[in-house]
This record gives sequence, C-alpha cells and structure tokens, in this order.
Amino acid sequence: MRKEKEKIKTQIIKSLEVYKGKPRFNFFDSSDSNTRLNNVALDDNDLEVLLMDLGNSNWILLTTKCLFVRQNGIDNRINGIEIEDFKFLNLENGRNKEKAAEFKNPREYKSWLYSGDFKIIKKDNTEIIVNLPHHDFGFCLFNAIKKLRFVTNKYEGI
Repeated sequence: MRKEKEKIKTQIIKSLEVYKGKPRFNFFDSSDSNTRLNNVALDDNDLEVLLMDLGNSNWILLTTKCLFVRQNGIDNRINGIEIEDFKFLNLENGRNKEKAAEFKNPREYKSWLYSGDFKIIKKDNTEIIVNLPHHDFGFCLFNAIKKLRFVTNKYEGI
C-alpha cells in the first residue's frame, strides 16, 4: 500500500499527541519548527516527526522511516523494519516484592519501572541501550517504536 510521507507523518504525530506541549518533546508538525538537527542525514522520502531531548546532548529523533539515537556522542540509526523487539530493562529486572517494597507508593514504583535503560533489539541481534531519564520518555518511545514498526511494515516506499 502506498501513502504520502506527509500523511504518514501526520498519522505518527496523532498517535503521540498526548506528549505535545510537554517540555523536551519537540514535534515537527509545522514548517516553522525551531529545532533542526544539522548533523542528521535524512533520506529523500524521510521526514522528521519528533525530537526527544534527553539532556546532556543526548536525544532521540523519530522520523517517518527510522529512529536516530544520540547518546554519549555516538549516533545510531535504526530503520523501523530492522527493529525486532524492545523492552524496559527495569521492568525485566524489577518485578519482585523486595524491589517494590523500596518505594513509598505504587506511582513511584511504576515511574521507576518505565524509566532507566530501554533496550532496542534489531533483527541482526544487535542491541542498542538507551538511558531514559524520565518515564514520559519511556512511554513515548515505546509508543513511537510501535507506530514506526507498523508504518514501515505496512506502507511501500518507506
């Protein structure tokens, strides 16, 4: 199925609308967006969708075709069709009663589960681990990767 890249961009933005207006989430939904990354080489059929500023010069850029991750001065590009799996490492390691007892309330525990290290596994079995400082980044990245995988698998020319 074919779809224009602008319509794909709009589809992805609509699925992540809940993060609009939050600090450190910059959507590229208008031509006057003031945040541009000059050191990222996009393909002709690729458009910027969302920039998550993780702090300390670390960021995640979601496009209509792939995910760019900059962490500790290292840039990684992951095409949506290359992503095999993704998960929160705290969620994997923290599901026990002793760890849950360390937190004063369930909200703090849930916040901890969905922040910290996030693992992206590619189809060639390489892994990229991203450190997320806040659970909002975790939820947003999780939803963004789900939508990116859907879009890149469904539409031709991406």
